[in-house]
Amino acid sequence: MPIQQKGKPAPKLGSFLMAPEKASSAMSEISTMGATAIDETLLQDFLEDDDQVDISTAKFLRGLSSNGLRTLTDPRFKGLIEKIKKGSIDGDTIPEHMAMEDFKKCIASNMVFITQALCGNLVIPKWGDFTQLMGEIFEECRGLKSGAVADLTDQMAKVSPENYAISICTVDGQRFSAGDCKTPFPIQDLNRILLYSLVCTEKSVEFVHQYIGKEPSGSAGDALALKRKKPHNPLLMTGGLTLASLLKPNLCFSERFEYFLKKCQQFCGNEFVGFNNSLALSLKDRSNRLYAIGHYLRENECFAKADINLDKTMELFIHYCAIEMTCDAASVMAATLASGGLCPLTGEKVVFPDAVRNCLSMMNCCGVNDYSGEFMFEVGLPAKSNISGALVVVIPNVLGMCIYSPRLDRSRNSVRGIQLCKLFTKRFVFHQFDPTDRAKDNKVDPRRKDFTETKDQQSLILLFAAYNGNMNTLYRYLKEGINFGNPDYDGRTALHLAVCGGQVDVVKFLVEKCQVEVNPVDRWKNTPLDDAVKYKYKQIKKLLQKNGGMAGSAVLSS
Repeated sequence: MPIQQKGKPAPKLGSFLMAPEKASSAMSEISTMGATAIDETLLQDFLEDDDQVDISTAKFLRGLSSNGLRTLTDPRFKGLIEKIKKGSIDGDTIPEHMAMEDFKKCIASNMVFITQALCGNLVIPKWGDFTQLMGEIFEECRGLKSGAVADLTDQMAKVSPENYAISICTVDGQRFSAGDCKTPFPIQDLNRILLYSLVCTEKSVEFVHQYIGKEPSGSAGDALALKRKKPHNPLLMTGGLTLASLLKPNLCFSERFEYFLKKCQQFCGNEFVGFNNSLALSLKDRSNRLYAIGHYLRENECFAKADINLDKTMELFIHYCAIEMTCDAASVMAATLASGGLCPLTGEKVVFPDAVRNCLSMMNCCGVNDYSGEFMFEVGLPAKSNISGALVVVIPNVLGMCIYSPRLDRSRNSVRGIQLCKLFTKRFVFHQFDPTDRAKDNKVDPRRKDFTETKDQQSLILLFAAYNGNMNTLYRYLKEGINFGNPDYDGRTALHLAVCGGQVDVVKFLVEKCQVEVNPVDRWKNTPLDDAVKYKYKQIKKLLQKNGGMAGSAVLSS
């Protein structure tokens, strides 16, 4: 960047206590520009270092990745990646760089979403800061060694107790994973939240609750207990069996299973979903309790059909339990629930919003077995655990999360999963009944763009970036909508500091791109033009005068 004079004057910096924010911001001005101007502004960070003309595709993809978007596997970017590959020599690899105009044609169809991401307008704007905190919480829980792996079957008893993973997917498709996130586990009890939302969608909530109640039971998930001849709620084994009997009852066994498996894949955005036949066989060998519950339900006329084929229903439910998915897949499933039934990766409407609302209500009060009340008190989020050690958590309109660790406590919930959730809502403002004040108990709200920076810190960073010519920081703040005209305690603005630093490019950027006030007066009654004259920066003086720059005395007299 051109600097007119090596000996720069020391900047006048006040105490950085911010004046009240002005109504307008730089981003509101950018939003009114033409499409080309918006594209070029967004793509400034991705220009090749040597020529500053071509776009570095690697920088661009890293930029999206830093916002949590997996461009190479996210189906929303499939067309974009294919177009970029066509610009390579062999047409099958991603080229290192592309001409600006060619690159803009490639991203045109994704421009709205890319703009949201690069401007920090996704649901979690500071994705890197958020995931860093999540990584710290994840590692803090790794040392927990209490609990034991479920031994319901020999297959389940062989699972390593050291398996540990977390995956997060937001409603905008931002992804974070750590640990054994690709290790598959049987969904077991998780099938009940899928069954419930599917049957509520295909039938109705009223129809479902003719056969199933809405109350916590306070007993074990496989208890032989009913309330007024109904299962207490859909998330118990009694409720799961009843739901299995209600989903596509007129289809044959194979078609019913294939239908449910396909719906699982839709919930998970086509992430890994499989079936463990060995586990299904071992579950069937150890299904005495399940069959006892089935006969108990039929005895109390809990099924919709009096002539139900109980053996087929039991076997179907066992197959539903033996479906496998990874932590990554389960987080997308949770995000689909967080989005009101819309998969964030595919945009496919899987279930109705009303079904999701009722499902989350059930998860809220009954999702973690006989620990549900205490979990609601301490964590305050809808969740569902399973005997495999998975714990799915949903934050409506924000994100879905899955923690996997097979060590279970006496309530048959994941030890690490429960502790991680406690730390999660201790660190972030996500408990349903948290006050909105971020200062309360030092909690932060990652949905805010400035959740890791105070206003004073932002002002300090902005002013020093202007003085030192740090264009990367200035472009980042421009995208985030920071008001570049905010003064410090002494009335010094970013434009004052850029002039003092002799930063011609920064002055031009602030005046022409950000359209800041050209004649702000500091407490010494100086404007940026006064500083340019004082330090003999002729080019900056000419640039300011061209854009209406005036001396402080002239501004005050007018």
